[in-house]
Amino acid sequence: MQLTEREKRVLDTLIQYFIINAIPVSSALIARKKHLGMSSASIRSILAELEKKGYIYQPHTSAGRVPITPGYRMYVDALMKQARLSADEKKYIEESIKSPSSEFEDVMREATRILAHLSHQLGIIIAPKMDEGIFQRMELVKLSSDRILMVISIKSGLIKTITLEISSEISKEKLELVSSILNERLSGMKLCEIRQLFADIVKDIDDEEDGLLQVIVNDANRVFDFDESKELFYMGTRFIGEQPEFADIEKFTSMVELLETPNIIFQVLDEDDMQNPYNIRIGEEISETRMQQCSIITARYKVGGISGKIGLIGPMRMNYSKLVSIVEYTAKTITDKFHTN
Repeated sequence: MQLTEREKRVLDTLIQYFIINAIPVSSALIARKKHLGMSSASIRSILAELEKKGYIYQPHTSAGRVPITPGYRMYVDALMKQARLSADEKKYIEESIKSPSSEFEDVMREATRILAHLSHQLGIIIAPKMDEGIFQRMELVKLSSDRILMVISIKSGLIKTITLEISSEISKEKLELVSSILNERLSGMKLCEIRQLFADIVKDIDDEEDGLLQVIVNDANRVFDFDESKELFYMGTRFIGEQPEFADIEKFTSMVELLETPNIIFQVLDEDDMQNPYNIRIGEEISETRMQQCSIITARYKVGGISGKIGLIGPMRMNYSKLVSIVEYTAKTITDKFHTN
């Protein structure tokens, strides 16, 4: 339903007040905004019209008004001005994520921590589906007489390490030879293809002396599975508990239970339309009923050309203007981190 310019200005002011204070907003409070140039009577009339149109509601007769999902949607789509991050905030994000460590999980945990710390909401990251990742190189390192460390990297820097148990000691020269052969044969292949075809790829190589390749063949599903580790990273549960919207212990417990069921979170985030730089879903726009008191802000990042999702979950009363910038810049920094490695 269309709004007049005066209605938009009043709705914008109401939502900004409510985001900060989490209490119903009265016409008298809005009238203090001199730039609106409206009397309390005019504002009361506009609030009644906004309520009739379904953008706000009045909890009880003597209370002020509170925005609801269509009001927030109007705000983020037409009224909100995206805040700029300060130079210090950008530097903090960059220095934390672009540390020397190239271990994917380390970067994801640090990025999740940053999201939660800067936003005081629940930071969440969904790892990319690495089956589509392109193999770059492999190294085999001797740890002991019966253990070998395999280090696999895909394009743009993602690394996985895995330990293999062997039945006989293998020389350093043999490890280097096998690494060289595999690097040549696997180069440019997707990990999902390698997992399925590895036995055929190496079947013509003489492996009778120590059986190293057979060990890798037998363990190929684990060795070349970058999705076996935890795909959901989150931090900031305590910030959710501090929000007045989650003062009810049942609501808070319900949210925590969702985090312990990653498949539901994956499904909810997969519903995002990521044609735009970021996506915001509010209240009833979220399919999972237990999350309909929340909003979700997400953006895409890329690792090795494969997309993952990064975002924030919090109450509908969140500072969208600032938090969109935090999510976008963190996603960009993760992408840059793996692009330059």
